[in-house]
Amino acid sequence: MQPMAESVPILVSLVIPVFNEAEGLPANLPWLLEQAAVPGVEFEVLVVDDGSRDATAEALATLASADARIRPLFFTRNFGKEAAIAAGLDHARGEAAIVLDSDRQHPPQMIPTMIERWRQGFAVVEAFKRHRGEADLGGGLPARLFYRLFARASGIDLAGQTDFKLLDRSVIETLKAMPERRRFFRGLVAWAGYPSARLPFDVPPRVGGTSRWPLVRLVRYAVDGLMGFSDLPLQLIGGVGALVLAVAGFAGVVALYQKLAGTALDGFTTVIILLALASGALMLGLGIVGLYLARIHEQLQGRPPYLLRRPEDRQP
Repeated sequence: MQPMAESVPILVSLVIPVFNEAEGLPANLPWLLEQAAVPGVEFEVLVVDDGSRDATAEALATLASADARIRPLFFTRNFGKEAAIAAGLDHARGEAAIVLDSDRQHPPQMIPTMIERWRQGFAVVEAFKRHRGEADLGGGLPARLFYRLFARASGIDLAGQTDFKLLDRSVIETLKAMPERRRFFRGLVAWAGYPSARLPFDVPPRVGGTSRWPLVRLVRYAVDGLMGFSDLPLQLIGGVGALVLAVAGFAGVVALYQKLAGTALDGFTTVIILLALASGALMLGLGIVGLYLARIHEQLQGRPPYLLRRPEDRQP
């Protein structure tokens, strides 16, 4: 990417995924645009409604009618935040795009600095958490454990990273060309390897709505991210199999010695324990292989990662 002259007017797309945020949007979105103002920069605002069940669609329609910069996109149902980010990037027309949340936990006051670093020649400008505040991903400890495991398994360090990123048009086109059905935005951007700059921020309190990271969703998010970037779980199957084989071999040697020494114990306790151990390891291995096969099956089906509906179509 070539450094850009600040005198040239540019279009930057703001990609904002939302879900059940009718309460906060009317105040948060205009405030966000006010805080993000940069001389010589025009914004388009792609707000992606991820199948909200409240009055988010109505709130977006009202905001869009009052501000031509706002371009809402509506999913037919809830496809998830990763799909919402992908949809926003697919429809972004700007020379760069900034992905951020609407609840003020991604400070829009950082946008002028992000654009400045982009103009200096960085294709990716990512904001990372210096202080987690209320913390996403279900709390600080689970997030730290996930990122540590992810880094060890994939070689990509995502510690402190968020979805709050500026992407140059070249990066956007690269992400759009990737065929993954299940996406992990943070991992894909890091994997692409474009020159990046990092900006620290403290997470401010949420304004409007509540955090939507229940434990089940956290686990699914972590599994998708790990399996999309590493074959470590498959390698662990071999490790577990070797361990079970070693335990079984040792137990066999002990049993043979006791038999020859005449001290063998009656009953099948040892046999039952070994069978249970081997069966558990086998089922664990089959489960991991099944997860990878399910991802392959989903990819081969070729279904789109999201579907859009017309604004006038009502949600069921």
